[in-house]
Amino acid sequence: MAPRRSVDAPSERPQVLIVGAGPTGLVAAIELRRRGIECRLIERRSGPTDTSRAITIHARTMEILDDMGIAERFLHAGVHNEGYRFHFRGSDLEPRLDYTRLPTRFPFVCMFNQNETEKILRDHLERDLGLAIEWETELTDIAEEAGGALRATLRVGGAGGREESVSPEWTLACDGLHSPTREALGIKYEGMEYEGLVMQMMDCELRNFDGADTLLHYFISQDTFLMIGRLEGPNHRVLVSSQGDVDEIAKSDLITPIVSADLPEVELGEPVWKTTWEIWIRKAERYRQGRVFLCGEAGHIHSVAGGQGWNVSMQDAYNLVWKLALVIEGRAHESLLDSYEAEREPVSQQVIEGSSAIHEIIMSHGHGLEDRMALTQTEGWNDQAVARISGLSYNYRGIATLPPGCNTDAVPAIGDRVPDVEISPHLRLHHLLAHTRHTLLIVLDTVDPAPLDDARALCDDLLARYPATLRAELIAPRVPHPWPGILPIGDPDGRVASTLDTLPGGELILVRPDGYIGCRAALGAGASLAKHLESYLIAD
Repeated sequence: MAPRRSVDAPSERPQVLIVGAGPTGLVAAIELRRRGIECRLIERRSGPTDTSRAITIHARTMEILDDMGIAERFLHAGVHNEGYRFHFRGSDLEPRLDYTRLPTRFPFVCMFNQNETEKILRDHLERDLGLAIEWETELTDIAEEAGGALRATLRVGGAGGREESVSPEWTLACDGLHSPTREALGIKYEGMEYEGLVMQMMDCELRNFDGADTLLHYFISQDTFLMIGRLEGPNHRVLVSSQGDVDEIAKSDLITPIVSADLPEVELGEPVWKTTWEIWIRKAERYRQGRVFLCGEAGHIHSVAGGQGWNVSMQDAYNLVWKLALVIEGRAHESLLDSYEAEREPVSQQVIEGSSAIHEIIMSHGHGLEDRMALTQTEGWNDQAVARISGLSYNYRGIATLPPGCNTDAVPAIGDRVPDVEISPHLRLHHLLAHTRHTLLIVLDTVDPAPLDDARALCDDLLARYPATLRAELIAPRVPHPWPGILPIGDPDGRVASTLDTLPGGELILVRPDGYIGCRAALGAGASLAKHLESYLIAD
């Protein structure tokens, strides 16, 4: 965990202005502060909300929280959900999506209320990293001045409050679906409607419900959908969908008749929270304009099917911030920032397609159930759906321009998330990546002097060029004689080499700060990996 820092006074010229203190903005602020970047985090609300809202934290997001050093807080208090069970009205078919086979330390969905998630993130940001949220502070305008400089106008203290002008170097719009930042910049936000599709949900106690607490239960009829999932404590989340006018439905109780139709024996307690909304698909025409970036729902929104919304939004921030920090520090070329949209826009499209595929099964109201049930019986349905929803399958393959000599044939491929593997009872591969730099994995299948000398020479050269940007880990079947700067990792069973499908004779695998493979090369092709680093990093 980073050392505690004193709280900064608000600056008129922060390095980064973050607009919106929801989960996306909080992750962005934490990642910036971990890297020592000065930022301001503003929020137009007067304070934290106490409603649960989103509740599903997927495996890839748990890995990110683990990298931040706070995953244990979620593991301690969350409900570990093993998957989804589908109940089709009038049928005995009950297919499941099974998360327990996921190749991760977190093979489940962590059911955790959004307000509690925000509380943990806020506590880490404010108490451990020394950045206070500026409540009742709203961005009312932002524009580029001559030379690309930013000028943002803030209203402090709510309606009738004072006006403040700030000049951030960069701005992150994490301000949601109705993003004032996006609107001020005139960026289009278009898509398609799920015409007349309305969601209503509440948290309450249930009586006579015998569904397993470790599963999310989906009850599907031709015209309605019902989801029930256990939350931490006495309550369940109850969510339904139907078609109609959102304003009219908001005045009524859509939940009770749908629950009664599917589960007549179940009794609903008084809700501790209830809300109604429409769902739709929207995507911004671009994710960057000059020195302003759109993150999360400011850039995209999609069906709630699968519960990926705030997960992919936090992952946007996680992708962007390490790049932005390197540019601010003068350790990377500004062109690196072009990769944010190049990488995240296809992921948002994959999320839209993946959530729409689940949506077609559970909320394709008005269509018969036979075809929808048949979709759950197609070959590979479980593994493909779970890999998408969990976030583990989303990748950046084929986006980076690579120099000749890189290993482009292996899986996991360049652009894939690095899989986790237990090296010993006390050490996992992801433990070696839990820092803010790039990691050069030198994976050997032998400890003969020749490859060891080659690895040492390359490692010494790269660490000398990028001392604040790169760290190296040597992994070999047995621990060879150490050299200065590296404590070798013994992997007698070759688990890392097997999991990463390394080349015979040894391989160099560059892992980015966000845990994705940036480059792979045979031990003798270290010049290719060095050239890749030179394409975006600035040597000291």
